[in-house]
Amino acid sequence: MPVRRTMVIAAVLIGAALVAGISKPAFADPRDISVGGVWITRITHDWQGVSAADRATEVTRRITQVLSDPKIRQGAVVAVKKDGADAIITVGDILVFTVTPADAEGSGGPMQVAKYWATRLGQGLTKALPGSTFYF
Repeated sequence: MPVRRTMVIAAVLIGAALVAGISKPAFADPRDISVGGVWITRITHDWQGVSAADRATEVTRRITQVLSDPKIRQGAVVAVKKDGADAIITVGDILVFTVTPADAEGSGGPMQVAKYWATRLGQGLTKALPGSTFYF
């Protein structure tokens, strides 16, 4: 009997350990960019001496600036423009992203990636500020 009880206890403990391992929360990568529940991208490349994580922090700060600007709260244009080899994404007159050739590597170039990110940004801003419309 003691052997059987030990096996049952061991099976229960193994099962509990498996369940505990499965139920751990998933943490977002600090380089992830999202707004209004819409994931836009993950910044994976450093740029001009700024780490990818610091770039993501700056983009998040700029998105917060957009959300806080009373002139933009009713909506605005999310624009993509070429800037040398890079592409930039602005909302109103606020620069939000700089998309570099490294960011676009394997994805068709900075302008194509910027247009995709701008679309996602506009969708997220519209969800974050119900009643507003962001055109892209």
